[in-house]
Parts: sequence; C-alpha cells; structure tokens
Amino acid sequence: MARYLGIEVTDTQIKGALLKTAYKKLVIEGVYTVYRTPGSEGLAQAARELAGIVAAQSVVPGAKPQELDGVYAALPGTDVSLRTISLPRAVYRRGDKGLMAELEGAVPFDIDDAMVDAQVIRPGDPVELLAAAVLTARVESFVAALASAGLDPREVGVAPVSLGELAGEIPQLATAAPVVLVYAYERRAELVVLEGGVVRFARTLNGLTTPAARERGIRQSIASYRAAGGGALSAAYLCGDEAGVTVDILADACGLAPEFVGAMPPGSLLTAPTAGETALWEAPVAVALATRGLGRGGRIDFRKGHLTVAGSAQAFRERAPYLMLASAVIVCFWGLATWAHYQSLVTERNRLQDTLGAVTQEVFSDRTVDPDRAMSLARGGGNGDDVDPLPPADAYDVLGVLSTRITDNTRHDVELLDIRGEHIQLQGIVDTLADRDKVVEALQAYPCFPAVRPGRSTTNPGDNRQKYTLDVEFRCPEAQPRDTRGRTNRTAPRTGTDSDTNSGGRRGGNA
Repeated sequence: MARYLGIEVTDTQIKGALLKTAYKKLVIEGVYTVYRTPGSEGLAQAARELAGIVAAQSVVPGAKPQELDGVYAALPGTDVSLRTISLPRAVYRRGDKGLMAELEGAVPFDIDDAMVDAQVIRPGDPVELLAAAVLTARVESFVAALASAGLDPREVGVAPVSLGELAGEIPQLATAAPVVLVYAYERRAELVVLEGGVVRFARTLNGLTTPAARERGIRQSIASYRAAGGGALSAAYLCGDEAGVTVDILADACGLAPEFVGAMPPGSLLTAPTAGETALWEAPVAVALATRGLGRGGRIDFRKGHLTVAGSAQAFRERAPYLMLASAVIVCFWGLATWAHYQSLVTERNRLQDTLGAVTQEVFSDRTVDPDRAMSLARGGGNGDDVDPLPPADAYDVLGVLSTRITDNTRHDVELLDIRGEHIQLQGIVDTLADRDKVVEALQAYPCFPAVRPGRSTTNPGDNRQKYTLDVEFRCPEAQPRDTRGRTNRTAPRTGTDSDTNSGGRRGGNA
C-alpha cells in the first residue's frame, strides 16, 4: 500500500490531495486547502502548513507515522507556454535540442532561459507533440519553495495538461471520440480536450470575472482546438467550484445538447468518508497529479537537467526494507523450486538406471547402470570370449555346398533333401556309381559334414540311371571368439569353412 500527494498551486491557494493505493483500489484519503500570499515566500509558507496537515492526517493511533511515497506538483498554466507542434522523428529523437529549435521565436521569452518538454499526441513520422516551455527561474523557485517545506516534488507538470492523467482512472475520459473536461474555479478555468485518453489540447483561462468573459474564453478555446484540426466533441464534463455556472456556456460553446454535458464521473476513484463526497471535484488537478505515482510515463515533467530529482536514491532507501523482503521471498521460492526440480531429476535418474540395469542383465547377462558401459555392450564390446550367437551354417549353406561342390560335368538330380538338426538325408540320381562317389568326395571336403555315408543304390527304371541315398552328419566346429567389435577374431585358428566353402554361407549354430 502506497500513499501519494498531489499539489495544485493557484494564485491564492495551494491544494493537496492524498491518494492511497490498495489492491485494485485507489482511495482519496483527503483534500486539503491552504490559502497563500503571492510570491515564493508565500508559497513556501503555505507548503509548510500543508505539510503539517498531511503529517497530522498520516498518524495512526498506536502506530508509526506513515510517510509519503511520492509528491507530485504542477505549475499554474499561466506560467507555461503550451502549443501543438509536429517534428520529424529524427529531430524528435534529439530531445530538448530539437524542441528548443522548433519553439525558438514562438514563445514569449528567450528560449535560452527556458526549460522545454513535450508529450506525444500521435506517434508516427512526423510526431505530433504537445510542447511546453517555461522560464527556468520559475521552475527553480517553485521547486525550492516546496522543498523547503519537505514536499520536494519528484515531478513538476503543468496544471491543465495534468488533468489528462485522470483518463487512466475514469473510462468516460478515455473514449475514442474527443471529450472536453473543464475545471472551473476562482477566476480561472483549466480546459483540456482528450482523444482516446491522450491530451490533444490544453489551456488555462484567466481573468474570468464575468459570465461573458467565461463564455468568451471557453468559446475561443474550443475554436482554437478545432482550428488545429480537432474533431467534433462528443461529450463535456465539468468540475470545480464554479462548475455550476459554466454548464450552459460549455454546452453552447461545444455545440452539444445539455444531456451530453455533466459533472465529471469518479470512475474507479474511491473517496474516504473523511475526505468528503466532493473531494475529487474540488481539486481534480491535485488528484490527477497524485495518480502519477502509479508509474504511467510519457508526460511533461520539468524536473530535468540540473533539477533532476536527486531523491531517487532516497526513494530507494525508503523502500529498501520492502525490496529486501521481496528479494528474500524470491530467493526462498527460487531455492524451493530448484530443490523440487532436483528431486524430480534424481527420481527420473534412478528410474532410468534401474531400467538400464534390468535390460543389460536380460540381454547381456551383465548388469550395468553406466550408459557408456551399456553402449559398449550393445556395440559388441563385451568380454573377449563371447560366443557369436549366429549358427556357423544353416540349410542355405547346405544348398550352397550342393550347388558349388558338385562339378558341372557331373549330371546330378536331387529328388529329396531332408535337413533336420544334425542329420541330412539326400536322395539323388546320377549316371553312374562313379559319379556318386565324386559327389561323396566333394561333400566330405566340407568341414560341417564330418561324416558322409552312402546308402543303397538302385537302377532308375525310366532311364537306367543310378538312384542313390546319402546320410550326412551336419555338425560344424565350435563357434569362434569375437573381438570387441563383434567380428570373428582374425587371429584365432580357423575351424570353420575353408576357401572352398560356399562364399554365401552364414555363420552360427545348427540349422
């Protein structure tokens, strides 16, 4: 919860509005008026009285006095020259130098003795701006008078332009269609036109001693706004002590029906019982200035250059305990989140290690939870005496032997080839028994056929050829060790097929 003070200064009064921020709420705690005498000394004396009133209102029984979180003030519109200008974006980026070059000769004082600032009306290229210029000495005396009372303002704006800050809290002032807001008090009136919540035109009317003078001033101001390219007004709102006598004048000057002219609505601004129901309408500029503490940027501020607020460090020191507490909470939650994430990763790691150990035990009969070791096992980098699980030869190798070892000049037909486990039964037909013996010799030369036993032979009735049978044992030598790459060790003795073996044969156990 923060408390901000907005200060509005007129020729005869200084008004302060105390605004308290809560969760999604803005409450006007009080509006205080102190009469003043002309001059810097009169302003300083009135500021001291206002500071005392605010301090008294900030005391809570049994608690520590509440300090202000920020003070914001505005110069009277009669001290500032306001005008609408357009600058190329490149010139606008030059800052005050570009503004001073544009305003030179257009303000009623020497630009070298002035301070300038501007806020954007419409972005683009060129940029449309509401520019303000004021004598540096005037800003210095204004800030010094308030600072002497302990109310050093963080920002110094312009009274009529500051009214536009209310658009952030009052939706009726932030409509796309232009609306005019008039704050009528004493012999003055602050007039501002807003389009989409942005100040399009602002002016201070002075010397409104008669209804005719008031009407003339408002009518001329509206005419100036339209001459500058402004659109038709959709609504008009009034506030201030003299609002009641301005309704008909404003409706006529704006060309609006009476139902479109009324009192300024409060919007989301709440009023504490101690402040009174009319607190917002009595000091709208002060309330608008207090809302600057919410941090909205892009507005005219004359606390710049050598008048830049040196209290930024002071503001930091004031909020240091809260910042330290917030930092401690953030670090605490970060630590808890990190620990929770770490525990989640540990649980996931343990689960993956258990899965890896189970898989390696099942596949390689060697449990390991080391990913590198598991990868090595998967690539065949296990023990050196691992046996190749593939069979040394199978039925396809038998067919290959029969097709390659029986010579082409031997006429041979296969009637039956039965391969079962370690036994092969072959029935074939050859021209003569000598051809059968050649087939037996050729098959005996294959290492996986340790025994080839000829059976009985008969004469084939059809062509007088010899039909014979062979019983063959199909058993290859023992499997050879593999190297770390999973290939048969080249340095081990070759107990498999020799160079005459079928080149397309497969290695492994029995088929």
